[in-house]
Parts: sequence; structure tokens; C-alpha cells
Amino acid sequence: MRFVPPFCPNRRCLLNRGRVEGFARRHGRYYSAALGRSIPRFKCRGCQHTFSYSTFRYSYRQKKPHLDAAVMRLLCSGVSLRGAARLLEVNRKTVPRKLERLGRHSSRLHEALMGRTGLRGEFQLDELETFESNRFQPVTVPVLIHKKSYFVVSTRTAPLRRKGRMTPRQLRMRSEHEAAFGRRPTDSDAAVTRCLKTLEQHAEGTVVLESDRKGSYHRIGTRLLGSRLVHRTHSSRTRRNRANPLFAINHTNAMLRYCLARLKRRTWCVSRRRGWLQFALDMYAGWFNYCRGITIKTRVSPAQAIGLASRKLRSTEWLSWRQDWEFPGAILPVGIRGAAC
Repeated sequence: MRFVPPFCPNRRCLLNRGRVEGFARRHGRYYSAALGRSIPRFKCRGCQHTFSYSTFRYSYRQKKPHLDAAVMRLLCSGVSLRGAARLLEVNRKTVPRKLERLGRHSSRLHEALMGRTGLRGEFQLDELETFESNRFQPVTVPVLIHKKSYFVVSTRTAPLRRKGRMTPRQLRMRSEHEAAFGRRPTDSDAAVTRCLKTLEQHAEGTVVLESDRKGSYHRIGTRLLGSRLVHRTHSSRTRRNRANPLFAINHTNAMLRYCLARLKRRTWCVSRRRGWLQFALDMYAGWFNYCRGITIKTRVSPAQAIGLASRKLRSTEWLSWRQDWEFPGAILPVGIRGAAC
């Protein structure tokens, strides 16, 4: 299929704000060693800047674009950063750089797709806990999903102050840590608010939300959704089997701990900074929602189940087009609601 540039990639050009027909003309070709084929070039009739087909691709200005999909699959399969670097035989700094790029891309594309359709049905919310650097710096991770399809709607991270049972030695160590770095804030409510704002923006009609009996969930949900919210609570002490009403969110949290090495308990793969954990969560949400089946037997992705995608995407398709434009969803992968470019 012949590629037609949808808009000018020059951000200072007036033709950069949206799709414009016939704004560019062909301007030769060049050979790409990374892709192993010739790439067409174009020239904008407005600003006279030249650009190529590769300018719109996710692989733009990357030296090893063939590793992107492999890195995403490895990191979403429980492999650590160093382990992925060893398996791919690359420098260990390469994988964290690709993780950051994967996380930003997946977050932008996910947000763009969420804005193209309304969400309906029942949702479930819960928080899992991990830490950054050491156990005196806990982190809460609220996870919001669509109950029937297991579609990961939103994830956020926020700091917590260490709580629970502690020995006298642990209390002393926490005091020493706080004396050196300051008292750690507890921002669980802020993270939950950011998660539920996704429903405020994209959910249609009545919003049915299921969670455990933590009081802040109802307070925050009512403030954001008002009379649209129907909040159902269940005990968190119920046995976590398929009969549990919160099985979907419990299963999702278990999958997160299994698939992301940095969320596994008692491991040295823990995140040193909370931002890197968010990159990993955004990358996982993109891979799980659009590239993986809900189950192996169904072969239907969560995005298919809620109508965001027409089919399950390959990892290379999810990583096909750049999303760092000023207007979201400028170019979408083939298979996303029939979009093509």
C-alpha cells in the first residue's frame, strides 16, 4: 500500500495541526540500513521542509528498531532489565532506554484510543503495594479494570509511608530514614483520583464500580462521578478464588506481579525510582490490552472485547506509528477500529 503522509511533521508548520490532503509532493528516496529497503521522501508545499516515511514511524531515529518488540515481550514476561539485555546481547543501558520509550508511547496511544469511544459496563478497582529502593519507601499502585474484559483502564503510582507491624529495630530504622530524607507522604487518594478521572472522562451512563471496603474509594468516586456512580463493596478477606466477586481485579494484580519483574516480591529487580515503575505499567497495559488474548483459549484481546480494536495486534503493529504529536491519535495502527495509514 502506497504511503500518503497525513500531515506535515514540522511542528512550526501550519499544516501540522491536522490531516491535510495533497499538502506534500514526492522528493526522492534513500536507502535505510536499519530497515533494509529504500524509503520515500516528501516535501511540504507549505513550509518547504523535507521528511520521509520513517519520520512518522515509532522507530524514528533509533539505531536498533528491530529490538523494540522483543524488549516489550521480554519485559512483559517477567524478565528483568539485565536479563533482557543478556538475552538480546545488547548493552544493559539499551533496555532501560527502550523501556522509557515504550512506556511513553503506550501511554499516549492508550489515552488517544480511550478518547475515541465511550466505556460501558462494570469496573473494578484495587491497590497493590510495592516499594522503591528499600522497604522504608513503599509505593501504592491503584489498578482500574473493566470487569468483563479484564481491560486495564488506568494504573498510577504514589508514595506511601511505611505502616503495619514493625519490630523496635524497624521502627528505629524508619526514624533514621525519615531524619535523613524527611517524612514520606501518603498520596494514595491522589493516585486513586487520577485513576477514577479516566472514568469521569470516558465512561458513559451509569458507572458500576466494585472494590473492597476502603472508605476513600466511595468518597473519591462520588466526588468525581456524582449520581452516576453505583459503588459495590466486598470483603477483602474472602478467599481469592473464582467465586470471589473481586476475582477479576485480584487476577489482574497477580498477573502484574507475575509478568513484571519489578513487582515480584523478595527480588532485587525492584524499581529504584517510581517513574520507572510507571513506564513498566504503561507498557504492560498496552501489551496486555491490545496484543495479548484475555485467555489463550479465547484468542480475543481485551481491546477487542470492548470494541476498541477490530482484532488482536502484533507487538510490531502496536509499535508502528509515533504518538508524540500535539494532537493525540494522529496515526493509528491498522486494526484499531479499522484505522489504516
